[in-house]
Amino acid sequence: MFARAMQDGAIATNPVRDSNAKISSDKRAPRALSPAETARLVELFRASDRAAAIDLPDLVDWMLATGCRIGEALALRYATNGDGRLILDLDARTWEANATVVRIPRVGLSVQPRPKTTAGWRLVALPDFAVRILEDRRGRYRQRSDAEVVFPPPLSGVLRDPSNVSGDLRQLLDSFECEACAGTGHQLDEDGSFRTDVARRRIRCEEGPWAWVTSHTFRKTVATRLDEAGLTPRQVADQLGHANPSMTLDVYFGRQVVSAEAARVLDR
Repeated sequence: MFARAMQDGAIATNPVRDSNAKISSDKRAPRALSPAETARLVELFRASDRAAAIDLPDLVDWMLATGCRIGEALALRYATNGDGRLILDLDARTWEANATVVRIPRVGLSVQPRPKTTAGWRLVALPDFAVRILEDRRGRYRQRSDAEVVFPPPLSGVLRDPSNVSGDLRQLLDSFECEACAGTGHQLDEDGSFRTDVARRRIRCEEGPWAWVTSHTFRKTVATRLDEAGLTPRQVADQLGHANPSMTLDVYFGRQVVSAEAARVLDR
């Protein structure tokens, strides 16, 4: 069954384009990964050939190391800011989160020189494992003339589309350890063929143990780890790029509790 699905190109599809799944408008607070779930999910991404082929394991680790948004991670680059300071300073172990990748109509993908919100600008202290990721990637990807960003497109181009990356993450998360869909991420009929909707798009399988996870889960997980370690709402809001700590409390924390420290907590 799985072999047939692979031959049909199941894993290669982009669920944003090829699935009938819609983004939920559910406003319930996202659930965080437990430490054990985080370790297992990182292991699954590292063991996945498909994840490696589209360069997702390091990106997932980076989001879990910093709590950043996908667009902010994809705008991470080897450059200097307007004051001539390094955006990524590996000696100081800091990252200036000062931009995000956006799609501009009739123009295409672009690095917007500011985060999603004004409060999104922040200087993030990096855990040691995040610094190691950067050092490794600098050696592997700086040979590409078009690779100013840390997470360039796997094959060619300058920037990755946040929507496409979200779709790739969704497909992999749906497929991990899922017996119902034989690891394809899509619903299967008894004969192993893919179930499709009226537009002949493959239908997403939501029965796998990781189907509940989204990229936003990584931000929730970072907030939860910092909360559990006793950091203040203001410190966590600064890490996530929130203007008001009350948003962090309302959206990310399961309970209200009254940074290099953040980097220490998030390290592994």
